[in-house]
Amino acid sequence: METNLYIDLMNTVYLPGDPVEGKILWALDEPPGEVLLSLGWWTEGRGSRDAKIEAEQEWKTMEAAGERDFRFKLPDTPYSFNGQLISLKWALELTVGNGDEKQVTEIIVSPHGVPVELNKVKDEGGGKPFSFIGNR
Repeated sequence: METNLYIDLMNTVYLPGDPVEGKILWALDEPPGEVLLSLGWWTEGRGSRDAKIEAEQEWKTMEAAGERDFRFKLPDTPYSFNGQLISLKWALELTVGNGDEKQVTEIIVSPHGVPVELNKVKDEGGGKPFSFIGNR
């Protein structure tokens, strides 16, 4: 089955709380039955992976090719960020039928127009050691 899935966006950089709107398009050999668009985020890096779907829109269809408009409102948090150990990324994911075929388009959600950079904290020394262990 040849699959052509597209997420058409005017922008890929958004402020928290902004609307994300555009079109999805598909051209398949067979009708998919359903088309699902998800908005969510995930973490990458060390440690366990966190992920959350913030919103979804689903369309039932027996059209092998089509397009639909969509609109989501972004939450106020979390922001896209890059750090030494972990990063948080946002994306739209378009899937059809049983979910074997998908298209992912990453977006940035930040009050600055770029992912927040979590820089390594410089050790300026001079402080005493800190520990939660044994302080109870």
